Amino acid sequence: MKNRDFFLLALLLIGITGCAGKKLPPVSTYTLYPALDTFYLPKSQEGKPAGILMLGRMGSSHVFNAREIIYSDQRYGQSSYAYSRWSDSPTIMLRLIFQEALEKSGRYIAVVPYSSQSKSDFLLESTLLDFSHRVNDDGTSDGLIKIHFNLIDNNTSRVIKSRNFVSSLPVAPPINAGNAVAALNKAATIVTKELVDWLR
Repeated sequence: MKNRDFFLLALLLIGITGCAGKKLPPVSTYTLYPALDTFYLPKSQEGKPAGILMLGRMGSSHVFNAREIIYSDQRYGQSSYAYSRWSDSPTIMLRLIFQEALEKSGRYIAVVPYSSQSKSDFLLESTLLDFSHRVNDDGTSDGLIKIHFNLIDNNTSRVIKSRNFVSSLPVAPPINAGNAVAALNKAATIVTKELVDWLR
């Protein structure tokens, strides 16, 4: 082996050893756990519950069907935090939260997921339009949720009502995934309360 080849091989081995010795920070995992108990969810005042409500599969772009925590710091750019993840996708976490809150409301006989074999009187369709940490040009940032709902009467297959819900709350400094998650939890609490009130 020529001296030059030996020298290049030695440099390559040193480089590999150096990379292997670097410790990567551990991945932090976060979940949505909105403070639903801070809102009074009264039982329906209309006598008998309205029927059985099925929650449809929540539509969204692929980024909200994954576990990455999304942030944007440009007008059209999106990125994700390298060492932070959701415990599940936002679409799944939100659907479970909505189901729990709607069950507590007493408005329906039962609230079932789209995988249920039971027949339902109503279908609640939803599309998650945004669920991200928005960083503004002035250094401030917000946790933003945008979601659209359609309530459908399964007996007639007609839309009874439709609405967009938007909740944007400031993220406490410094800008990081943990503070963004705290703001998104508060935003999810507000959207959930508004959804229950709207369906009442």
